[in-house]
Amino acid sequence: MRVYKLKYSKLAVEDVVRLARYVTAIYTHDSARKYVAQLRTEIESLSYLAGLLQESKYELPKLYHPQAKTLSVGKRKLTVIFHTEGEYVMIDKILPSCMITH
Repeated sequence: MRVYKLKYSKLAVEDVVRLARYVTAIYTHDSARKYVAQLRTEIESLSYLAGLLQESKYELPKLYHPQAKTLSVGKRKLTVIFHTEGEYVMIDKILPSCMITH
């Protein structure tokens, strides 16, 4: 099984920061920490799952990369849009899953 290294685009980093701020605003400190840790674990699973997932059939992910793939995280409430480049998984964007409909 191939293992990839993760890289975040500038947009994805901004999404993570925005998400962390939101979560800390609505949850207790401990709950927010656990939620963010779980999301991180799910996103890090791309290091071994990226090569197994198929390209997205939806238009929105393709706006970020022609060979975009997606992974649902956070109890399927968020979608990570990513692509592979050699030994890297480039995380392009993190969006609410409801935005990816066609």
